[in-house]
Amino acid sequence: MARLARTASVATLLVAALVLAACGDDNADKNRYIRDLAAAQTTYKANAERIEAGATQTSTPAEDRRTLDRFATAINDTIVALRRLDVPPEAAAEHRRFVGVFMTWRDDIERFVAAIKNPTQAGVARAQRRIAAANLTFNAALRKAGTDIDAALAS
Repeated sequence: MARLARTASVATLLVAALVLAACGDDNADKNRYIRDLAAAQTTYKANAERIEAGATQTSTPAEDRRTLDRFATAINDTIVALRRLDVPPEAAAEHRRFVGVFMTWRDDIERFVAAIKNPTQAGVARAQRRIAAANLTFNAALRKAGTDIDAALAS
């Protein structure tokens, strides 16, 4: 569980670094967008790390569900923050895809929570495999979305 949040938050930092490198000119709108995008990701990372710090190897399934619910809330908060950004027109489609990556990640977390509500040994193992795969997909999609925003802003 803790590894899940750590991996996801590391990916967001990588994307923030990519996006910050996107704009070499003095375009104020682009620079503001990049700054605001990085701030939203930094907030997400801080929240994910705080939630992760509360997770333990000996937590009960009920405690794990509450932790995952807090994680889903942090993702929702990030989605709201990302939707509020003033996006430069040339990156609008890429930004929508970037937000969509977080929406898919939130949905994956919610499916995982639902799968472990009435846990069976086989069901939990299956859910853990699915969330591990979803985490890999999230990280790859987030990197791709960040690269796409970078390219759109550079053109």
